[in-house]
Amino acid sequence: MIRQILDVFGCNERTKGKATPVIASKILHRDIDGEQMEIKWEYTSIIGQLNFLEKSSRPDPAYAVHQCSRFSTEPKASHKMAVLHIGRYLMETKNKGIII
Repeated sequence: MIRQILDVFGCNERTKGKATPVIASKILHRDIDGEQMEIKWEYTSIIGQLNFLEKSSRPDPAYAVHQCSRFSTEPKASHKMAVLHIGRYLMETKNKGIII
């Protein structure tokens, strides 16, 4: 599932990962006057995949995914960057998870 999400983002082995799923000093807001989002992937679809992933085996990015999902109706560029940050975190920690 992580590989599928990373493929949508266009991440590869050269993509630098992140150590945390969210930037601790930044809280997402509506960003009404923010720059419009231009992406090649569907924001709500990725949020759904991340939500499924965090519910099934990766609870660590749950807070970050929830913060991004609040803006699914009208995402801006700042929200896209937050989702990409989650993707880069998954890139760094793709071999971790809960074993049941």
